[in-house]
Amino acid sequence: MNIRILSGLVCTAAIVASLSGSALAQDKTDLNPTGQTPPPPAGLGPRAAPAGAPQQGEQQPPPVETIATFNGWAVQCSAVPVPAGQAPVKACGMIRNLKSDSDQTASMTLIIRRAKGDDGKVHTFMEAWTPVGVYLPTGVAMEVDGTAIAGRMPFVRCAPRVCQAQGEAQDETLKKFTKGKQATFYIYDRPGHGFPMKFPLQGIVEGIAALDKVALK
Repeated sequence: MNIRILSGLVCTAAIVASLSGSALAQDKTDLNPTGQTPPPPAGLGPRAAPAGAPQQGEQQPPPVETIATFNGWAVQCSAVPVPAGQAPVKACGMIRNLKSDSDQTASMTLIIRRAKGDDGKVHTFMEAWTPVGVYLPTGVAMEVDGTAIAGRMPFVRCAPRVCQAQGEAQDETLKKFTKGKQATFYIYDRPGHGFPMKFPLQGIVEGIAALDKVALK
């Protein structure tokens, strides 16, 4: 499979803490640090509270810094909360907000992260943030230029307002994204009923290069 489930990734919790509140903005290149979530498609939900409503005990996420933008991609970084006395940690990712052509209320946020493994190889991780109520067993399906990508991003967790799918893109998959012209991601509210999210791939090569400068230091 070209997308495989993540396991034991130490930095996952840090990235989630940094981006979970801010990576859900809709119709904006810059992420919304207030954590406003997009409205769900018909059939998706309900949520525990309206979009943007503070949850009991919920802390405001740290501010997000936009490093660069490339044709709808935003390379952004944010400080990760750490215990007092520990060195500051910064989490960075390349973010794109997507909408479905078939239903303009259906939206998704795609996050691409890059990190060096213990073997010294650079690994590429993808995360999809969706409204709650998605059909979890289906995961998130992907196509490049009309050809399906083998494997799907599996959902790994849901919070009161969002669900998160996560996977690692192997070299073959990343090459298809960097060489392709258009990608399509699908989320489902029931078996066989998907919401396509189409977007051009121009700018992804430049975005990854900018991301590597801040994420692979």
